[in-house]
Amino acid sequence: MRYIAELERKIQTLQTEATSLAAQLTLLQRDSSGMSAENSELKLRLQTMEQQVYLQD
Repeated sequence: MRYIAELERKIQTLQTEATSLAAQLTLLQRDSSGMSAENSELKLRLQTMEQQVYLQD
């Protein structure tokens, strides 16, 4: 009986950890999407600036 209680505690702990990690993953995925969008925007700005420099020369 004690063995089953220990297993049930471990299951509860792992379920709590899985829930926490899932929430963390969601936040990190959102951050990653935001950074990808910002990176694309910065690349476009850089490309525009490079073209302006090229046209000035």
